[in-house]
Amino acid sequence: MPRPIPVLPATPLPAVVAVESEHTRRPIRWVYASLLLLASVINYVDRQTLSVLAVTIQKDMGLSDVRYGTVVQCFLLTYMVMYVVSGRLVDRFGAKWPQGIFLFCWSIANALTGMATGFASLAACRAALGAAEPGNYTASLRAVGDWFSAKQRAVAVGLYSMGGTLGAAIAVPVTATLTMRYGWRSAFVVTGAMGAVIALIWLVVYRDPKDAVPAERVPAAPWSVVLRQPYIFEMLGTRMMTDSVWFFFLFWASKYMQESHGLSLKEIGTTLWVLYVGADIGSFAGGWLSSFMVPQRGTVGARFAVMMPAAACMLSLSVVPSLSGAGMAIALLTLLALCHMAWMTNVTTLALDLFPKAMATTVQGMIGAASAAGGLISAGLIARTIHAYGYRPAFLVMALMHPIAAIILYIRLRPAVGRAGLVLGESQGL
Repeated sequence: MPRPIPVLPATPLPAVVAVESEHTRRPIRWVYASLLLLASVINYVDRQTLSVLAVTIQKDMGLSDVRYGTVVQCFLLTYMVMYVVSGRLVDRFGAKWPQGIFLFCWSIANALTGMATGFASLAACRAALGAAEPGNYTASLRAVGDWFSAKQRAVAVGLYSMGGTLGAAIAVPVTATLTMRYGWRSAFVVTGAMGAVIALIWLVVYRDPKDAVPAERVPAAPWSVVLRQPYIFEMLGTRMMTDSVWFFFLFWASKYMQESHGLSLKEIGTTLWVLYVGADIGSFAGGWLSSFMVPQRGTVGARFAVMMPAAACMLSLSVVPSLSGAGMAIALLTLLALCHMAWMTNVTTLALDLFPKAMATTVQGMIGAASAAGGLISAGLIARTIHAYGYRPAFLVMALMHPIAAIILYIRLRPAVGRAGLVLGESQGL
């Protein structure tokens, strides 16, 4: 049985740190970070197009809430499986080619959604989209680990995470406008074509670093080693809990506002984008704030300094169904989207802080799969709960997810949080 790769090496490797400091100072890294942001924008535009048009497509195809929930589950099932697969592929081949290929494939799948004729073809197209989209996040994490120092990683992760929520914000007015002018199918075809262009730009511009850390060139760590790492199961379990809340924001918020507050598609297009702008702010601000605190608190302590108050704020999700006005509901959901993405940026960066580079994207793939599993389970439960009891019970349960997850992670990672002077990523030569 192989011994686990240590999470906290006793002595940093000077040569490794020297090599890292050389290529993590190059200005080109910010060009690559901008491309990651652009890829994440189109990733969420493609994903959110269906969510914005859920009510329209349900009426056109005669789909019930349960069948819509099943379509969402088809997306999340393949998303869950391919998150693990994409993590291993990125560990083996680097960020360039996996990102480009996955981006092109999910763009084609999104365009084909515009040609769906019923439940089966719609579910198949979204399953194909789910199979390709996870590669964006494992490749993005690898690129950030390749090109950014431990102090800057949360900013870079926040940047491409912000791209996702920016894409969700853009998707709302763009999808509504295209649908009202050219029909709902045009929204999928146009956004799919945009993604294919971005894939080509990525493949032409991005380069994996030539002076990579030696640890990058070793084979991906065996599963037996990965699964024996400290904190791995806590990371998996808590992401399964909290990401189910974000999937609700993505797949059900538009339906909730239309069905509970009577907003039209046009009104959704002119108002709900604010929710995702709040998420954008949370992504970037959460990453910047924890990076600012790294010198004083260490990497893990800085992440928790942002995550804990964000998790506490999520308790107010329980009062959303009690709000009578659409404006108040959108305002509170926007604040909570900000808090969730501040949490998400920092808990994602923990994968780079806590695990060696030889397994970082494999771990991220497992975490992404756990995230999708949470969304997969919750999508079915939410659909059936809404059908039988309305939205209130769903909001009450989701309000508890982040606080419980924060308590679990803090208890387990408390020794690492206490190492205020330790910059974990640098000590691993990440």
